[in-house]
Amino acid sequence: MSEEGSVDAGNPEDGSGVPQGTPAETAIGSSTGWADAQYEEVISAKGWSGADDVLKSYVNLEKAVGADKVALPAADSNILEWEGWSSLGVPKDAADYALAAPEGMASYDQTLSDDMRSIFHDAKLTPAQAQFVHDKYVERFASQADMAMADENVQIQAWDRELKQEYGSAYEERIAAGRNAVREFGGEQLATIMDETGLGNHPDVVRAFVRVGMQLGTSGQFKEGDQTGFGMTPADAQEQIAAIRANPALMDPTHPEHKVLNDKLTRLYELAFPPSEDGSHIVSTVG
Repeated sequence: MSEEGSVDAGNPEDGSGVPQGTPAETAIGSSTGWADAQYEEVISAKGWSGADDVLKSYVNLEKAVGADKVALPAADSNILEWEGWSSLGVPKDAADYALAAPEGMASYDQTLSDDMRSIFHDAKLTPAQAQFVHDKYVERFASQADMAMADENVQIQAWDRELKQEYGSAYEERIAAGRNAVREFGGEQLATIMDETGLGNHPDVVRAFVRVGMQLGTSGQFKEGDQTGFGMTPADAQEQIAAIRANPALMDPTHPEHKVLNDKLTRLYELAFPPSEDGSHIVSTVG
């Protein structure tokens, strides 16, 4: 072997004969002595002391990843089009959401669940998430509905008090006349609509149908003779009081109609100024 060749071969014992580009050469400049210098930071952070540690870490990593793991969507992709949703439990079809009615709810509109299923499926919610959102929404919706119903009842009661004050002892008679007029012109269908919408409770609507009913004579109100009985409103009574007070016979004790007029006036005052809710009488000046 030539001297030149012996130099190239080097001494195997001291490593001087290792060709350039081998792992031993790449380790030059590394404090580890067994890995390239560019990996020193990672090696130090992991606490690896040799190649065995690196291999163990890799084996553990493969075990952790496993076949049941799902790769996350790319940052610039449309997440709603990601194919991994089913792996997280999102149903394939909107109809697969059960969406049971909350416990203790007496009435429940199933169409609400039908509408929400489609929304939940588009949002890629799991069944548990969908049920949670559904229950919270229904509970809040029911609470708002109860509050609205309570407010509506308060308003209806206020309207009813207004009409009772206006109609006095003729209240039941006038309301019956209004109901008869509704059925006469609109039938049961119109009566049902007015009940369901609450329109039939509004004082202006009630007054309109009461007037129609009275004109039709469906209320049974007396049309002739003494109208100081059932069916007379306070306004009607006040009108008759004014007429009687304008009659000279009222102030003439010797007149044959004097006692009749006074008795009638007494009855009219009871109808014209019915007691209010606190028991007092509301008296106005009758001309």
